[in-house]
Amino acid sequence: MSSTDVKVIVQVSEAPFPDTLAGELEEIGISVVPAKDRKQAAGACGFLIARESDTGRLSTSLAEWDRPGLLLVYGDRVAGTAAEALAARHPGWEVVRLYRFAGGERALVGGNLRSPWTRIISRQLAKHDVVAMVCGMREAEEVIRQLPRYLAWKERFYLRLGESCDRRGVRLQTVARALGMDSRIGQGWLDPQRMERAALRRWLVRQCRFVMRKTNVRRVALWGPPSLWKQMPPGWMADKEVRLYVPRDEQIPNGKGTLGERCTTWQTALAEADLLVVASPDPELMELPLSELIRHMRQPIVVDACGCFPLPEAEALQMIYRTIGEKTNVWEWSGL
Repeated sequence: MSSTDVKVIVQVSEAPFPDTLAGELEEIGISVVPAKDRKQAAGACGFLIARESDTGRLSTSLAEWDRPGLLLVYGDRVAGTAAEALAARHPGWEVVRLYRFAGGERALVGGNLRSPWTRIISRQLAKHDVVAMVCGMREAEEVIRQLPRYLAWKERFYLRLGESCDRRGVRLQTVARALGMDSRIGQGWLDPQRMERAALRRWLVRQCRFVMRKTNVRRVALWGPPSLWKQMPPGWMADKEVRLYVPRDEQIPNGKGTLGERCTTWQTALAEADLLVVASPDPELMELPLSELIRHMRQPIVVDACGCFPLPEAEALQMIYRTIGEKTNVWEWSGL
């Protein structure tokens, strides 16, 4: 049997279907084919619902389909209740909710516990070494609804703990690791998912303004999602030459707007930069030596909202490095 065992059809609108989404499904043996490609769609077992607009375009297709099958609701961008309403109007179709947790090694399957497609999707995940929890559709919907709320709460705690460490002159990373020694907390909680963007934006603006008062900053490199930079207050980088690097092949919105010059490599973004601002814990960034990053910069100044680098490494390089909960005397360093 091939590595791809389940084929579903996607109704492609004027917006192209994201390659990243198709890749995620391919990893667990689910292939996606466009509805217009009748030859490829011949072996499909049903339809994929991954975007809000998908359900609205499916009603006609379901009526024309010669055999009821699977309505696979994937991810967290669409509510499964819309698919259930669609299935109620077209008897015989089965709705299965599939959500992969961060890291991709675990998944949630929501549906009728006795129905065939719920079992097929569960077996498909097991075949590709993904541990699945199977539950009812309503329970799965509630998990997906509450997960970002919990992550936002965790992020608020992280930011407030960092501010407390700043006021007391202690290091957040040390406090966090010590808290994680309690088995009820563990070390994984510290990974910042950056859900609480309002607090994050305020911290970034405050630190960047302080840097610009203390140093002569002309060129700034931004590392992080465009959606966050677009939410920054107007004029926060007024009169600065701004370059943007977007990691992990994330789509960059059209139009320059307030984002600055878009760069396809981090080397171009950092060339002769005076300040690097980091807003996402990107693996590509965290794997790079800090010395390699600042080698491309005119001035070694980094404002890092994610704690991507060990503070001893930054101190050894005699650079200005500011991260949440790690307030040191670098602001008084007279080298710049």
